[in-house]
Amino acid sequence: MGLLVWRCLAAAVGLFGLVAAGVLWSPSALLGLPLVGGWVAAVVLWCAREGQDQAAGGRRSRLSRSVRDGFLLALALVAVGGLCSFLGSAGLLIAILVGLTSPPVVRRVAALLERFGWRSSAVDRPPKDDVERIGQLTTSELCTAWITTGQHLRAAPSPAALPLVRLRQLYLDELERRDPVGFNAWLASSASASGDPRRFLTP
Repeated sequence: MGLLVWRCLAAAVGLFGLVAAGVLWSPSALLGLPLVGGWVAAVVLWCAREGQDQAAGGRRSRLSRSVRDGFLLALALVAVGGLCSFLGSAGLLIAILVGLTSPPVVRRVAALLERFGWRSSAVDRPPKDDVERIGQLTTSELCTAWITTGQHLRAAPSPAALPLVRLRQLYLDELERRDPVGFNAWLASSASASGDPRRFLTP
């Protein structure tokens, strides 16, 4: 429920910012910033993701994901600029609040707190071997594992269900790490517990 509320809020803020930029900015700025910023961000993402080819589907997959995410970042920058143009410093504050409450930021803060011992029980921590093994799977293999464990979960008795639930959470975390845009699109499509997310994700 909280994720849905955040998505609706972020979409409304982003749309407002884009409309404001379209009204207040010159055509050259409105077209130039997304084009130049998109390609610059795509190149930066391409370099930052070096070494992920085998896990995420090869160099072509890395290129398509980097271009897509780069232009999405450029559009987000336009939206922030539109907010600031219309609302001044209040627009920047709104954009910062939306960013700080985003699911990736919340997860990273939670991981940082856990690293410094703020998590009360070690029982909840996933085994390191599972994390490393899942990180070596291809995206297609992750999707297959998600579907298979979903089928097993329906037939598993309650005591045996908890390890499966924890394993499936690791699958979800890894899928989101590799393709956050496609992952969120899959969730927004009313994803089922054993549904196949392949068509939403970059191979």
